[in-house]
Amino acid sequence: MSARPASGLAACLAVCLVLALSVAAQAQTAGPSPAPDHMPVPGMTVPDMAARAARRFPQPVRVGDLAGRLLLQPEEAQPVLGRVTGLVRRGDAVAVVVRLDGALGLGWLGLQRIDWSGFGPRLVAVPVEAVALLGEHVALMGLTSEGLRALPSVAPDSAAAIPPDATIRVGIVRPFH
Repeated sequence: MSARPASGLAACLAVCLVLALSVAAQAQTAGPSPAPDHMPVPGMTVPDMAARAARRFPQPVRVGDLAGRLLLQPEEAQPVLGRVTGLVRRGDAVAVVVRLDGALGLGWLGLQRIDWSGFGPRLVAVPVEAVALLGEHVALMGLTSEGLRALPSVAPDSAAAIPPDATIRVGIVRPFH
């Protein structure tokens, strides 16, 4: 009589094991995972960036507080893409001026490698809709790192600089890890 309950218990354990393995197999999907909502989409237009930026709870920020912040790529490793040098106004549009240091630049104070394959520093103007505040840093949200490097260089005096005591609105984003 004792063999019968043991075989029932073994059958029950076998069924549970088969169910657990089938659930684990169903949880694994083929192909890449979909990109999270915070990741930039290649080919986004400025109106698309503005619509996404409006959903990031734009907060008032003093322009002078943005200068010197690192521009990070929105992924877990958070590679440094450049450093904010100021903001400019081009007509109705506001742009963040970012310094890309290139292969020879070491980002002087932090001695961090800046991801740009050229030589020496150059300045690019990134639409304010394409960035968000990430604590003490700025995250690139509307452009890929390739899109950032493809932006044309700007001369320091090519647009009207926004005074450091002026206030603009910039979205916020949570950490990527």
